[in-house]
Amino acid sequence: MRTAFRCYPGRNSSTSRGVTLVELLVAVGIVALLAAVSAPLFETFRNKAKKAKCISHLRAIHSGLLGYHTDVGHWPQMEEDRFDFSEDDFFNFWVTSLEPYGVARDAWICPSDRKVEYLEKSERKKYIGSYVTTRFDKKAQTPFRWNQPWVIERGSFHGPGSHMLMPDGSVSDTTNPFYGR
Repeated sequence: MRTAFRCYPGRNSSTSRGVTLVELLVAVGIVALLAAVSAPLFETFRNKAKKAKCISHLRAIHSGLLGYHTDVGHWPQMEEDRFDFSEDDFFNFWVTSLEPYGVARDAWICPSDRKVEYLEKSERKKYIGSYVTTRFDKKAQTPFRWNQPWVIERGSFHGPGSHMLMPDGSVSDTTNPFYGR
């Protein structure tokens, strides 16, 4: 039995060809152009993802509030005489009240809250609040009576207007809070 071998031209043959300098420069130019166009888009998509995560956090807080109300029969409340409480006490109360209902400590921090970026690593774990809740009373229907926000962001982290969590679970911003209601 015979085996057929084919001869391919070697590298030194006149038919083989390398990449010219012009072709290389064109390819590098195209890659640089694509990188320059996509860099601003990346930042836009990253900001939209942070905003979506913030809205997800607010909806998780809404679910936690409703779960608490279903189990206990009233809304979570700080004691009436606690008007001298510190900010840490305020946020620790809300975190410990809603943690059994699936609201993790991380859900209380907006991913766009820049205050966290400037804190030392040891202080970051202590900072637990980008969202401020309203005061509730023991009456079950009070929070639904007026169309006012239950939770609001502490600052405009996503451009003009802070996010607000409404009683129906929707999230709007303070620039036009009652649009479409």
